Amino acid sequence: MINEYIYLFFLILSRYIGMMLLTPIFSSQVIMYQAKILVAVTLAVFTFPLVYGMYQPVYPENNLLVIVEIISEASIGLFMGLTVFLVFAAVQLGGQIIDMRMGFRIANVVDPFSGVNSPVIGQLKNIFVTLIFLALNGHLLLVRHLYESFQIIPPGRVNFSNQIWQYFFRRSADMFVLGVKIALPIAGAIFFIDIILAFLARSVPQMNLFVIGLPIKIMAGLILLFILMPVLNSYYSEILMNVINEIPAMFRLIAP
Repeated sequence: MINEYIYLFFLILSRYIGMMLLTPIFSSQVIMYQAKILVAVTLAVFTFPLVYGMYQPVYPENNLLVIVEIISEASIGLFMGLTVFLVFAAVQLGGQIIDMRMGFRIANVVDPFSGVNSPVIGQLKNIFVTLIFLALNGHLLLVRHLYESFQIIPPGRVNFSNQIWQYFFRRSADMFVLGVKIALPIAGAIFFIDIILAFLARSVPQMNLFVIGLPIKIMAGLILLFILMPVLNSYYSEILMNVINEIPAMFRLIAP
């Protein structure tokens, strides 16, 4: 009986630890690993009595199966984190496209959440999306969805079907489409500025358009970014809520 209790607790804990590994905000390098483990253990302690009342744990006969089940439970949190992470990656991709058109591609700053270098506008958009995610209580909604996942997927009953891989292939393709949509208004406007500068270069050969064009594109990009910020923030909120509300359907793809 003690082995069954410990087995069920570690299954619950591994699901929460999986959430801490890849989910935005929770996976941030700013948060210490000790704090992440403490949060995961606390959530597992509160979840354990409720899950034990719904399902009777059965300890596997083979210890190797215990390791497989723990890894499978951690993958549930990883799948949820990857679903939301793809939205953040799409927004940062759109920012990188804008950076490339504005001439900021060579300037990189360190992302405090992932610890890697990213362009200026891409990092700015990533910060805005993170603030919107927190304002929508997205981190709390993810914890609630993961807690409710025990009603959809009993502990130790994960079923990896082809549908889950097709789902993430489709979401990965949508990431590139979303990144282009985010970058299209500003990148398209800068493209028309390039066309105008090209006509000026043919009309006035004496003018050094490389020196003049770069500040013009930077100024136009920043002005458009400021004008479109309310529209883009509303668009980000809609995308984030759609992805968060889609998570229970994703859990049903790996339900027994």
